[in-house]
Amino acid sequence: MTLGTKLRNYRNKKGISLEKLAHELNISKAAIGKWESDKSIPNSENLLKIADCFETDVYELLKNVENVNFGNAKFKGHSYAGYAENFTVNNTTSPELIESIVDNQKKITVLMEFQK
Repeated sequence: MTLGTKLRNYRNKKGISLEKLAHELNISKAAIGKWESDKSIPNSENLLKIADCFETDVYELLKNVENVNFGNAKFKGHSYAGYAENFTVNNTTSPELIESIVDNQKKITVLMEFQK
């Protein structure tokens, strides 16, 4: 099951309209629509708000969820990486990323020199 499907199921089970959930979370209906259609995923702060609204916890929201990917996700100091199947955490400070940034900066410097 995807996270979007699970969110829609929770909302329908609780009898909460898209409008009411958007109001409760202080977020647009379009954002919730994107989450429920798996076009995007809520950030950790919104996941915590959703869990609270549905009277559950993030563990239950992510339990048995497939293919969820959060970049360096932290939930109030706890990592929930173990709770979702195929869950990955992007390490945005990886040596490869840093090397790529440095290489890009060098290329930008060369291009700027040509423009002088």
